[in-house]
Amino acid sequence: MSPAHRVRHSPPAPPRFCYICCGPALPRCKYCKTCRRLVWHYDKLAKAKALKAAWDPIAKGFRCYYTGVLLELTNLSSPWYITFDHRIPGKKGDLVVCAAWVNVMKNQLSEEEFKAVIIEFARCKQAGEPFNMAVAEFKYWRGPPAEKLYRLPVSIYRSYPKEGICCVCAVKSKPYSRFCPSCLFMLMGGHMVKYRLTTMQNSWDPVRKGFICYLTGLKLNLVDRHNPLYRSFEHRIPGKPETQGMAAFFANVMKSVLTEEEFWLVVKELAHHFQTRETFNKDIVKFAYWKGWVKAQRRAMMARQRLARARRK
Repeated sequence: MSPAHRVRHSPPAPPRFCYICCGPALPRCKYCKTCRRLVWHYDKLAKAKALKAAWDPIAKGFRCYYTGVLLELTNLSSPWYITFDHRIPGKKGDLVVCAAWVNVMKNQLSEEEFKAVIIEFARCKQAGEPFNMAVAEFKYWRGPPAEKLYRLPVSIYRSYPKEGICCVCAVKSKPYSRFCPSCLFMLMGGHMVKYRLTTMQNSWDPVRKGFICYLTGLKLNLVDRHNPLYRSFEHRIPGKPETQGMAAFFANVMKSVLTEEEFWLVVKELAHHFQTRETFNKDIVKFAYWKGWVKAQRRAMMARQRLARARRK
């Protein structure tokens, strides 16, 4: 028998399927092209587990863990773009899949704290009562970074009597100034002094002797940056400094790039979804001022990576 007839032809390899979505897998890989892109970089096993749990075989897509809405896989500018969230901040391996705007709103809260805070926001808005801080421990809250101080206009330093009264909080001012040390420090934390000064005057409560958060109705903390009620300046309409208001930093972070009206609509719908498990109404808010948070985060991450590589060299 000739050598040509002795060649044994191996049977064709069986088709390989993606571990997550059961679609055609890439050669020498257990994921399809889309899933491989999503699990790339760090914590691959945890990401794969989260994606497999979020996969909907009927709708052929991934659903948000917190809202149940199908997520966007290609448009980075969409608020419904798919992201990964730590259920407990900083705990590796415990990931879930959620929409980008939900990830921003949850921020440094655990899953239980996030749900409790959303339900409490909806309750206090409906009842017209102040926010109850006892609903969450804010165990993983780290607070904002230190503020960058700006030089104030010359008009702030005009000569005034040595002993005077602060034009914001009506306490004893600094010598030859119209502001007390606390108010002057807050003014130096922003470059738009005229808007910030008006905001401080409107937020001051002479009865409670403090600045009041317009979202929670609570007195703000002016000293401890790690306190969730630490004071911050927030735009009621994103990008418009003339609509500034003083808010607790945790509420400022949760509102993010939503308008005040959109924030309360989202809070009400999220609270309803958490309490009844009914489908989240995706069309309740248009996210008019969402300008690609995911893109901005990726650019920041790439800049940090370039800086780290340059330092290693």
